[in-house]
Parts: sequence; structure tokens; C-alpha cells
Amino acid sequence: MNIEIFNELTKAIETKDNVLIKDILSNKNPADICNVIIRFSEDEICEILSTLTNEIAAEIILELPEDIRTNILTKLDNKSILSLVEELDSDDAADLISDLDEDKSKEILENMNPRDSSEVQTLLQYSKDSAGGIMQTELVQVKDSSLIKDAINWIRLVADEVTDFYQIYVTNENDKLVGLILLRSLILADPSSNVKSIMQPIAISVYPEIDQEEVSIIFKNYNLVSLPVIDRNSKLLGRITSDDIMQVITEEAEEDLYSLAGVNEYNHPIYSGFISKAKSRLPWLLITLCGELIIAYIIFLYFQTTLEKFILLAAFMPAVMAIGGSVGIQTSAIVIRALGTGSININQSFKVILSELQLSLVLGIICGIVAGVMGFWITGETSSGINFFFVIFLSLSIASVASALFGASFPLLLDKYKSDPANGSGPFVTMANDMFSAIAYLLIAVLIM
Repeated sequence: MNIEIFNELTKAIETKDNVLIKDILSNKNPADICNVIIRFSEDEICEILSTLTNEIAAEIILELPEDIRTNILTKLDNKSILSLVEELDSDDAADLISDLDEDKSKEILENMNPRDSSEVQTLLQYSKDSAGGIMQTELVQVKDSSLIKDAINWIRLVADEVTDFYQIYVTNENDKLVGLILLRSLILADPSSNVKSIMQPIAISVYPEIDQEEVSIIFKNYNLVSLPVIDRNSKLLGRITSDDIMQVITEEAEEDLYSLAGVNEYNHPIYSGFISKAKSRLPWLLITLCGELIIAYIIFLYFQTTLEKFILLAAFMPAVMAIGGSVGIQTSAIVIRALGTGSININQSFKVILSELQLSLVLGIICGIVAGVMGFWITGETSSGINFFFVIFLSLSIASVASALFGASFPLLLDKYKSDPANGSGPFVTMANDMFSAIAYLLIAVLIM
């Protein structure tokens, strides 16, 4: 289906038929439109967006990868950007404006509706990865002293400003959050009764400074639809909705995946710029390369004679390093996942490391026996074969344990110092494993053979 739409759009763009472009994309989901138009050049994307309504165009821009979205915004004039921003909720508007340069964002904010501008500027003061950065100020709140019928009338007045709501927040005369009302409870309640009579206590709320990953864990643990954000005086600032959290979970999962692989940020394999992709991947590769060059130098300096004498050692070295690396990456991925979901914490470090060391020892022994038997068979001699068996067996067992130690320790150490556990764990574990495995393997060979 996307291929057909792409081909139709291509012909419409070539003939500059804006009416046809609009017809092709009418009634299509913004996410589906994004998946199609991302294949075009940035100038063509701007042309396509100009044919659509501001509401649809704004939603599509939000779906674009960040680097492409930033480039698109540089090509649009301030009037067009303002038209898009006015269609968005406060949190999405803040995200879009934060992608602009300082002069452009300042002009957009000055030309916005004063109330909307004030809300967006409030959100911009928070980090994009915090609760304040993902919350929206649009919500429905009523006073605890109100009657049910008055609350319903008030909700009718403000309903157009809030896209979706299932809960109504209740505040006191000082604007402090004191409870919430489910929409169902409000509709079924006696109109003449007081809001307090159907109000529920707030299960949990968050401050705007906490990290979005913590917010996603709270949503999971409490099975929430929305979550209120309050200041230190319990004043209601905004709300975080489940759709915001779905986006956060996706972003955090992608971030962990890329960080584990040593990629600094998301890049589309086709549509992101070459320079952007190279800058994202190169740093960790260079760090890993430096570590591997150190290994090569040490081997050349101290183990050249050993390798020349026992050529079979060189043949089995990649196997020892590969098994150790795999164990380390597996351990690292499991620990990072557990830290991310909150199922373990830094106080359980010893238990985590001990558990992984026990498992890795068993895995290393099994792999060591298999590889050792293979090495014994290849040598064809009983005496040297037995010696080689023990070299491979001990090397794989020790390498697996050491790699598990690296794989568990690096994420836990990063988490202790308030850094993302996934940051560079993959390259660090690989480099540390290769250095240890190669040197330990050759040392064991020198001692036994």
C-alpha cells in the first residue's frame, strides 16, 4: 500500500498537482503518511506538508525522525511554523519549538496566543527527558467546594481545550491538588451533591524534575491512565497521559538499544545524513579500536614466540574472545533491562554480580569442554592434546566469568553515578573482554604448554 501511495505522490509532485497530493493523503493516518513521505527529499516534504491542513501537517512533523524534523523546520518560514504550533498540545508545541534556533523560537513565542505562549515557555524550562518536559498543561480541574452540576457545566466550557480526559483533578482554594474524579463517577453522581463526596485520593503524583524513565515505571506499576505533575507546594502543574508514556517507552528502548551497540543517537539507515550517522557511530568505535590495538601490541611484545611455536593457539584465540564477548553482552543486556524496569537497584549489586558469575561459570565450563575436546582431536597427540584441552577449557571458563563481571559491573557502576546504564556498555564490555581474554589465554598457554 505504501509503495502505491509513494508512486502516486511521486507523479503528483512531478506535475506539481497539489490538489492530487491532498486527495492522495486524505483520510490517511499521520503516522502512515510519515512513513511514506520520509522517502522524499526535505524540499519535497515541505511541498507535501503545504498542501495539507495545519492540524494534519503538525501531527506528521511530530512523527518525523528528529534530525529530519529539525532540517524541515529550518526550511519553513516562521508564519508556517506558527500555524503548526497553534494546532498542537502544549507538550508537543514545546517539543517542536525546542528544535528551533533561539531567534526563531523567540519570534514564534512572541506571536503565539499569550496564554499558550506562557504555557509553552513554562514547559521549555524543564529538560526534555523529565516529567515536566513530557507533561501537558491542558487538563480539567474543578474545585473541591463545587457542586456536581456546576463542575459538569464548567467541564463543558473547557472541553474544547482538552483533547482527551478520563479523570478530573480536584484542587482546593489554594490550587493544591487534593484528589481526582473518574469521568464515569461524575456522570452517574447526584447533580446536587458535592464534588468531595465522589472524590478519590491521589494514588501518586510526581515532581516535574524526575526522569521520564522513572515516570514510565510508575505508569506500569500503578496501571495509570494519566499522572498529575505537581510542584513542591502540591500545586497542580500539568498531567502526563498514557500516549505520552508510550512514546517515552519507545524512545527509552531505542536509546538503550543504540547505546548498548555503541551508537550515540538514532539515525535512519537510509534517510538520515551521512555525516550525522558517522558522528553517531565513530566515537565508540575509536575507543574500542584503541583497546584492541593495545591488545595487539601486548601480544606482539610478549607472546610472539608462543604463537609462533604453537600456531594452533592463534587459531582458537577468536573462539575464546567471541564466547567471552557474547557472555558479557548477554549479561550487560539483562542487567540494563532490569535496571530500566526497576526490578533491581544498586543496593542489590552484589546479588546481581554473584548470580551472573555463577551462571557464566557453568556456561564457560560447558563451552570449554566442547572446544577443548575439539582442540584435543585436532592436535592428534595425547600429551600435547591434553595440555591444549586444559588451555582451552580454563581460558573459556575464566573468560566467561570475567566477561560476566564486566557485563554486570559496568551498567551498575554507571547507574550508581546517575548515568544511563546503557551508555557505552556494549563497546566497553567488548573491549574489556577482549583485553582480558586474549592475555589470560596466552598466559595460561605459556604456563601449561
